[in-house]
Amino acid sequence: MQSIDFSARRKRVAQHARELGFDAYLGTRQGALHYLSGAFMPWRGAVLVTADGHCEFIYWAMDASRVRAEGHEMDMYEFEFSDFPQLIRQRLEHHGLSRAKVALDLAHPGAAQVAPGMLTAAEYFDLSTHLPDIRFENGVDVIDDVMLIKDAPEIARLRLAAEVSDYGFEQGMNAVRVGATENEVAGEIERAIRRRGSTWSWAVTGGTEVGAGERTGFLRGVTQQATDRPIQANEFVILDLHPLMDLYMADTALPVFLGKPDAAQAKLIDCWEETVQTMLGSLTPGRPIAECASRGIAVFEKHGLAEFGLPLFGHGLGTCARTRPFINLRSRDVVTPGMVVALGTHLYRPGVGGMRLEYPVLVGEHGAEPLVQTEARVHRLS
Repeated sequence: MQSIDFSARRKRVAQHARELGFDAYLGTRQGALHYLSGAFMPWRGAVLVTADGHCEFIYWAMDASRVRAEGHEMDMYEFEFSDFPQLIRQRLEHHGLSRAKVALDLAHPGAAQVAPGMLTAAEYFDLSTHLPDIRFENGVDVIDDVMLIKDAPEIARLRLAAEVSDYGFEQGMNAVRVGATENEVAGEIERAIRRRGSTWSWAVTGGTEVGAGERTGFLRGVTQQATDRPIQANEFVILDLHPLMDLYMADTALPVFLGKPDAAQAKLIDCWEETVQTMLGSLTPGRPIAECASRGIAVFEKHGLAEFGLPLFGHGLGTCARTRPFINLRSRDVVTPGMVVALGTHLYRPGVGGMRLEYPVLVGEHGAEPLVQTEARVHRLS
């Protein structure tokens, strides 16, 4: 697999910080740490990229030796207990940034969730109090703009993660049967993706999600952590996989139906499958992301099921899954070749059931190219 030029990445972030008028970018998000280090960094840490091109990392001492060994030419400073903000202050002062304009990872406008690792309120107050002459601003776009369009090494890793999710879904579907528990199916999926090289089921929801029957139909219910509930005949089962390959994520969720759907379930399936195809067809280069979301909402409305469909149709994929483009009506992005998204379609009706799509897709010159081989439809089992 083609290697990643981390030095070039760091230079691009430094250049973009200058272009946006910042003297430095202080990133604390896990996705930023992974993107700029090449090492798995699950604990509290930061990366400081100055506008003149210097890059260094601040990380918890108890994991620092491993990260230093597994990362790529990392200049690292370690902290032990609650002195993380103090060490950040010291490094900012060391680089002569005491009166600078510094970009922070604070918030994603228009995002439904907080990306792992955003600066905490306590950390922000500490930095602002002790460095009153620094102008701190939300600077998530410093790195998000750089990460938005994927290069060939990134696409190769995202494609591999998607292939692993294909295998995991296949093995999970093979385990779906009357009497099997959600946990048993989740275990088969976990075993499968690990066998294919996944190093972490990254989701904050508990890793692999499996929900069956009434647990698929929670109103607006995007999460089903697996339980010991037995799967029964004539019900939906949602399988939601989150493999990680060389720090790059897949996010693949698809529904299975075990048995024969009744009229209400069949109506739900028709609506969901039409919305899925509409969303896949909407990713035409040059189209505003918000317009893509409006097309999906229009299909929910056409079927009279808008109250059960979510106005959230996916998010970016890379070293983080809480990153642009956010496919909703608030998005400011435009569909652009090189984007990779987890395209979503969510439809949950209490008392009937629910379906979820999360589908890794590369935007090409002519539209969406799925990175998975598994079809975007309800997978039926007799």
